[in-house]
Amino acid sequence: MAVTAFALAPQINGFVLVAGNVAQLRRSHTMSAESLADRVGWSVDAVHALEVAAKTDLSLDDIDALAEAFEVEPSALFA
Repeated sequence: MAVTAFALAPQINGFVLVAGNVAQLRRSHTMSAESLADRVGWSVDAVHALEVAAKTDLSLDDIDALAEAFEVEPSALFA
């Protein structure tokens, strides 16, 4: 079981990185959670869940939608 937990650690850290970057980008764009939710087609609860790394089922389409909402390249969400 320790191997499984270790294998998941990089993925979990990636979600934490994206979560922090989304929260930072939203603040720097002075964008409300409601506005971001509208732009990406999510509920406000889903935006809040992402920002605390509780939403971990992001698709490539989600990454693209977030990047478009912030007018950045998708790679900026992982920087």
